[in-house]
Amino acid sequence: MNAREANGRPLIALVGDLTEVSGLPYHMVGDKYARCIYDFANGLPTLLLPVMRKDDIGALTAYFDGFLFTGSPSNIHPRRWGGPEHTPGPFDEARDDLALDLVAAVVDRKVPALFICRGFQELNVGLGGTLEPELRQVPGRMEHHAPEDAPAEARYAPFHDVELVEGSSLEGVFGARRFAVNSLHYQGLARLGRRLGVEALAPDGTPEAVRVADHPFAVGVQWHAEYRPDLSPPNARLLAAFGAATAARRQSRRA
Repeated sequence: MNAREANGRPLIALVGDLTEVSGLPYHMVGDKYARCIYDFANGLPTLLLPVMRKDDIGALTAYFDGFLFTGSPSNIHPRRWGGPEHTPGPFDEARDDLALDLVAAVVDRKVPALFICRGFQELNVGLGGTLEPELRQVPGRMEHHAPEDAPAEARYAPFHDVELVEGSSLEGVFGARRFAVNSLHYQGLARLGRRLGVEALAPDGTPEAVRVADHPFAVGVQWHAEYRPDLSPPNARLLAAFGAATAARRQSRRA
């Protein structure tokens, strides 16, 4: 009996970071991502290490029932999307190497995936889109990052509303057309990637949620839906919908 058969929860891979701690490289993922998958998506979270290469992606998409592309302090290197050299960091090119190829694979192979913050931007870049390197420098855009020196509870508190576009298929997922979200990003989407449709916007028109067309579940959100989903029914519903999609994939493969 393997791990999947021994436990009814789907196996969900978390795309994490390679970062430096005390002069040494460490593989890391925020605890809130693991807990939201276990507690709200009913999945078994597993850290996916960016030592893996493109040749490993086929095995990864065959093994896991779903993927969570997490947020991160790092940005995607501008070389990956044709951005200006002075685009602010920090960068995590080991994660870029794995995540951007993995995006295309989970989309093409219709593996359920949820993309949060940096993951939201990875989805766009992985499908050929581009980014705004500094949203606050774009005329007409509002501030999209809570004060960095505020306590964690304040940084992750609701910061602005998002509103689903007319006819969005995600209204049934979120259970609301308009709701408040946190906001901790400096960059945003510019040119939209292939097969992506914008599902929700900030008050200034910045894309806040996207979905891959003709896919069972490939949804990206710019806000941190993983933070205290118990305080946000739309976020809790999003995670539950993701979990249901991974459970359906697990069940269909067992059948």
